[in-house]
Amino acid sequence: MSLLLWLSIAAFITLACVQFLCWGPVLQYLIRRNFGPIFSIDFDGFGFLLPLLYFRARNFRFMLYADEATYDRVYLEMDSIHFLIDPLLLLFGRVRIVRLEMRSPYLEYYNRQDSYKKNRFLPRRHRVEISGASIINGRLYVRDETMTPIYRLELRHINLENMDLDLGTPVDFFFRTERGEASIASGRIEIGQNQRNNEGYIRMWGLTWSELTSIENVPLMGRRLALKALHTGGAEGRHVRGHIGYSSTLAENPLQVEEDSSFTTVNFAFDLNWDEYHVTLDLGLQRLIGNILAFAETNWLNTGFIMGGRGVFNILKKQEQEEQN
Repeated sequence: MSLLLWLSIAAFITLACVQFLCWGPVLQYLIRRNFGPIFSIDFDGFGFLLPLLYFRARNFRFMLYADEATYDRVYLEMDSIHFLIDPLLLLFGRVRIVRLEMRSPYLEYYNRQDSYKKNRFLPRRHRVEISGASIINGRLYVRDETMTPIYRLELRHINLENMDLDLGTPVDFFFRTERGEASIASGRIEIGQNQRNNEGYIRMWGLTWSELTSIENVPLMGRRLALKALHTGGAEGRHVRGHIGYSSTLAENPLQVEEDSSFTTVNFAFDLNWDEYHVTLDLGLQRLIGNILAFAETNWLNTGFIMGGRGVFNILKKQEQEEQN
């Protein structure tokens, strides 16, 4: 036999062995045996298909165990999931997950460690990315036990189309999703892109201060908030501008800032640099909210609203970095 034939046979045998290890039942057994005390994965389906690095599963479940009360707890389940890992980028030390689709996912996350301590685990920007992802009818429940009182947040009816995400700056998916929507308490949030002018938008309305902050029975916390922001820019950052205030518009109705006489208009504008957002998702959202309040254009009519918002923000603000002695 020629050397080329021997090499082909060896490559085929190697691929077959790796494929066997990536087969659904075998892969789950290896994970349970080696990582059982830490996390578990269960699903129905073939698992990974080589050499394309294509993954497909049904009835998918993932759990990160928390044997101690100080460790985070994560539970994820969904009806089906499939995605493809770009094999060429792996040769350059990068991971790109493409065509990710999750149907009816439910994520339950108990945060028990300060978020700033997790920043060091984030990959560098452009190292691990998700491209063209879709989420269909998702739900999210977050319980943050690092805050006092304990913070709770639930999102329902989460639908995202053609979402891009860089795990180095996870908050960027708000600015890189073609279309997305979710229900949050009694309110609603929408994100997306206008392809005609390359301008993106973020809208939120119908949500009260009390629901957003998990603080109840406080005067004026029952008023409904509204936010409309537009953003433009490239890969290194975005320019964000918009309005924030109170509005009587309910979640089931579209937000019409220009036609809503009850909307208390407070303008804001700022530049966003992704190098400053190499933090976890919650801290990234915190910085966005902080910039909105910091760059709000106050006057004698809206000073009370902005000062009140800044006061609530300072009460709930999480530590972003290690304190220096």
